[in-house]
Amino acid sequence: MLEIKDLSVVFEDFTVLRNINLKLDNQLCVILGPNGSGKTTLLRAISGIIPYKGSIKINGKEVRSAKGVLEYSTNLPEVYTIGNSAWDTAKIIAEIKGGDLKEFTNILDYLNVDRKVIHKPMYKMSSGQKSLVSLALALFTRPQIVTIDEPVENVDVNKRDKVISLLRERVKEGIIVTHQKKLIEMLYNKKEVMVYTIVNGELVEGDKM
Repeated sequence: MLEIKDLSVVFEDFTVLRNINLKLDNQLCVILGPNGSGKTTLLRAISGIIPYKGSIKINGKEVRSAKGVLEYSTNLPEVYTIGNSAWDTAKIIAEIKGGDLKEFTNILDYLNVDRKVIHKPMYKMSSGQKSLVSLALALFTRPQIVTIDEPVENVDVNKRDKVISLLRERVKEGIIVTHQKKLIEMLYNKKEVMVYTIVNGELVEGDKM
């Protein structure tokens, strides 16, 4: 379960997010919004990367005080800097979360990612490579709750269908954020997913783009 109560994120004097409330219990939510609306900021707060006001709980654990929520994962590249390369990072994650490294390489093969890429640090990868490798790192341990930021952004057109299929298979609970409205229909039947839009820093129910 992911539960967000009265969440606000403020940078200096600018309020990016205000009074966000959301509860997911074995549910998937797609959050829409244009670039710069605060979608990625929300995922960073959920991932414990940035400070926030209010409460974010994953299975009852407050994110800001949890040492590690093993049942949660995200594709945000900044969380994958713990190793000298993506492969080192995958090994650390597998050890901590009990994942199978073969699952990691299987996802890379499915997405047609050259395995040589994973021996680079994330900052030396192209935008497309970073997007696909981050997704593989997020999903190979089969986490219960997942947040995904712009899953097909910078991804080659001929690989997008595979990304969509992977998300359909592995993401059952959590949040996917995007500025592409068509992604909702590509991912899931509208009856199977909750849809929200970030408007002026607030979370509004439905498609408001």
